[in-house]
Amino acid sequence: MASVFVPLNRFQSVVTTLTGEQDEIYATPAGVSSIVLSAQITNNSLVTQPVTIFVTSNRELAVPQFGGLQSTGSFDSASILLTANRQFIRKEVAAYTSFQNNLSETPFAFTSSIFENIALHAVDAYAYDIKNNKTIRTNKYAKSFYTKNGVSTIDATEYSASLLAVQYTNVLAQQVIKNQSITGSASVERIYQTTVSQSFNSTYATAGSGSGYLINAFTNVVLNTIQNPVLVAQDPIQLVTNVLIPPADSLSPVVSGKLVLEQYYGFIVSGSSDLSVVLSLLESANE
Repeated sequence: MASVFVPLNRFQSVVTTLTGEQDEIYATPAGVSSIVLSAQITNNSLVTQPVTIFVTSNRELAVPQFGGLQSTGSFDSASILLTANRQFIRKEVAAYTSFQNNLSETPFAFTSSIFENIALHAVDAYAYDIKNNKTIRTNKYAKSFYTKNGVSTIDATEYSASLLAVQYTNVLAQQVIKNQSITGSASVERIYQTTVSQSFNSTYATAGSGSGYLINAFTNVVLNTIQNPVLVAQDPIQLVTNVLIPPADSLSPVVSGKLVLEQYYGFIVSGSSDLSVVLSLLESANE
C-alpha cells in the first residue's frame, strides 16, 4: 500500500522560476509513481540561455571499499583449485548454514538455493580476481546484496545466516587452495553433506599465502559492504545537456508519457534565473 494518501490517479502541476543553481523542481512522494505529461522551459530573457535537465533517484548506494588492499600478484593454481571445488563449496556452505539454522532457537524457513548462490558467486568472483589481479568481480558480488536502488536484498530473518555463509565460504576456500582436505583445518569440524566431494589436484602443491590473504581480504570487503556500507549518492541521469533556448522561446524536452519517475525520484533543472518551468504530471499510487 502507498505510504502517503493519494488518489489512484492525480494530476499535479509545478510552476516555478529557476534560481541559477541545480533546482529540484519535483520529487516523487513515497508510495507513488509519476508520469511526466509535459515539461516546458521558457526563456524570459533577451539572450540565449542554456539548460540542463537531470533525473535523480535521491538514493544512496553501497560502494565496496578496497582501499588499503595490497596486490600480491596472480595466483593461477589457487584459482584452479577454487574453480574445481565450486560445487563442493556451494553444497557444503548451504548444508552448514542449514545445520546451524536447525540449532537456532528461532529457525527460519530455510531455502538451500539462497545460500548455495551466496557461496557459488563468491567462489567464482574470488577465483577470477586472484587469477587476474583484479577486484572487478568481487566488487560486483558485494553489490549483489543490494538492489539497483540501494535496498538490501537480504531477508531480515536470514541476515545472520547470510553473513555466516559468506564467512564459511572463506573458511572452506582457505583450505581448498592448500589442496588439502577441509577437515584438516581447525575451523572445520566435519563435512555437512555427501552430495559433492572435494576435488584435489596432484599437479599443484599447497598454495602460497598471498592467495589466502586476498581471499580473506575480499571476504572482509563483502562483509563490510553488507554490515557497514559506505553510502554514495546514486549518479543522476542527464536527459538534456546544455541545450540552448533562444530569447523568448521555449523548450519541451519530454515526450508525453515517456518518462516515469519512481518514488523518491527527482526532476532537476539547471539554468539561468531567467528560465521558468512548467511541469505537468500524473501521479499514481503504488499497489
